[in-house]
Amino acid sequence: MRKDGSVTFTLPLEQILEDRNFNIRIFFGDIDLLAIQLMTEGQLDPLKVRRQGDQFYVVDGHRRQRAFERSRRLRIETAGGRHVVLEDGRPLREAPGPVHENFDTNCICCRLVDNADDEPEVFASQLAYNSGKPFTLLERMIFLSRLSRLGPYTREQLALKTGFSRSDVAGAQNLNAADPRLLDCVREGRVSQKLALRLLRVFPPEEQMAKLCAAMADAERNHRDKILPADIDWGRGSGSAPVAPGLKQQVDPVRARLHDVASRLGDELRFAPNPTAQDRLATMLMICRFATGKLPYAKLESHLLGRE
Repeated sequence: MRKDGSVTFTLPLEQILEDRNFNIRIFFGDIDLLAIQLMTEGQLDPLKVRRQGDQFYVVDGHRRQRAFERSRRLRIETAGGRHVVLEDGRPLREAPGPVHENFDTNCICCRLVDNADDEPEVFASQLAYNSGKPFTLLERMIFLSRLSRLGPYTREQLALKTGFSRSDVAGAQNLNAADPRLLDCVREGRVSQKLALRLLRVFPPEEQMAKLCAAMADAERNHRDKILPADIDWGRGSGSAPVAPGLKQQVDPVRARLHDVASRLGDELRFAPNPTAQDRLATMLMICRFATGKLPYAKLESHLLGRE
């Protein structure tokens, strides 16, 4: 029994399966390094698992689960006072020490999450108690988006619960669900996280890959490895009204430019290097929103005069 009163038990690796609904990882980082750490230091924290029949599904600890799987292909040998990690007889890297006496993939320490537990709370605990590889921007935004759909939280409650700003929460709530194939493209480095976020904002899941595949084909025709936002037809997914055949759509160039600036400023706010820069960008963004009719004058005046 742990100090918090929860009961732990051991399971063989074969009985521990992934619960994709709870896995928000896109980038798993250096799994070899984590596997070696588990092999040499032993398991320090139990996996959180949910039981369904005779199977147990991971709800927290997806990187460790992969590291345990990876460790079965590795072994550590000592030679000349050095500890070397081998795979199929080939040396990979040095290890900080020998295999820990209690390390065994047939005895993985787990903690059972009661099926009656509040699902949003269990999901949120991944971010709150994460002590391993930090989540990336895209992972955090997908996490917030999914959490807002799981639980009946207000924007303020989500901000307090997760430590994110209300603007981050608002941006995440506007995201569509992600096509898993799009996330695979991000993981493989074929699509940037920034472009993926923009796709999630504009298109529903059933349209995301079609838009992306068309952009990939365009990039290939132009002998480019990088997919540019300009390669994607953003108009049809943004909810704009269809144009009648034979008529040219009238676009106000000033409003179009302001809308583009506002969108880019919204992205830049997530990467503000310091509070002063963030305040300046926030002010510019509010001015752009006022100019495009999305913000009343009273709100802009209150902000500029420091009343809010």
